Amino acid sequence: MRRFLPVFAAILGVLAVLEPRLAAQKEGQLFVKIVGSDGKPVEDLKTGEVTVTEDGAECKTVKVEPIDWPMKVQILIDNGKINTNPINPLRDGLTALLEAIPEGVEVAMYTTAPQPRPIGKPTTDKQQLLKSMALIAPDSGAGAFFDALSEAAARTDKDKTPHFPVILMIGSDLGRSDVRDRDFQKLQENIIKHAMTVHIIVASGGAGGGASGGALQTDLGLALTKLSGGRYENITGGTRLATLLPEYGKRIAESNAKQSHQFRVTYERPTAKRGTQLGTSISRPGTVSLSIDGHMP
Repeated sequence: MRRFLPVFAAILGVLAVLEPRLAAQKEGQLFVKIVGSDGKPVEDLKTGEVTVTEDGAECKTVKVEPIDWPMKVQILIDNGKINTNPINPLRDGLTALLEAIPEGVEVAMYTTAPQPRPIGKPTTDKQQLLKSMALIAPDSGAGAFFDALSEAAARTDKDKTPHFPVILMIGSDLGRSDVRDRDFQKLQENIIKHAMTVHIIVASGGAGGGASGGALQTDLGLALTKLSGGRYENITGGTRLATLLPEYGKRIAESNAKQSHQFRVTYERPTAKRGTQLGTSISRPGTVSLSIDGHMP
């Protein structure tokens, strides 16, 4: 009898490890936001007011938690010749962009030519951000388009505080023209993992760029903005930035409003496997927005 004890103990150990994983597999999460008839977000939703369905099967609602995660924005600025000759449209556009972003939103700014580097610490102080703009110096080198995006996504991955991350790349079609598949895959994984919104502007004017922009930057910009629900724009030269960047600021402000005052709903799945179609009904009047991760770009 004694010789079977180690085997029995090992089985119990395996079950102890698997049980929480199996329990987690049987639970699902989604995010809802409700705007009442008065135009204000509902802030007191109760568990009994939410019904979730997966593939038509009704699920038990386990918990409803209010969340109001902050937004954090990283602005990546290619300070090469396309965007800085002249530099005033870039600075005017950034000023209007910062004015459009709501108070309390944390913003960090980085230049990318000849390599990514910060021009100020992440802050909610707009006056400090405006002062940091003076550190944007024209550079004869090309902006590190992909590397800057990868580093920004990696910074988000290291930030363990709940928030909605936004990356805005003000790039150009100059620079590196090759990216390893595994590096691109890692970038995409971080975007999905953290529900990032990526906005990309490519100013063309480099060799081989023309009005359609560089092949790499265009392909990356289109792929990443589609993946994250962001906005992609290709422009000829940097003078358009003065009027384009305020449009991005408005888009970021609208996303911040949509993502605020949500509820995270935890429910029991009818099976361990996630269903392909999710639905929810709320026993309270209002307009309901539903998402898997709270991401509403």
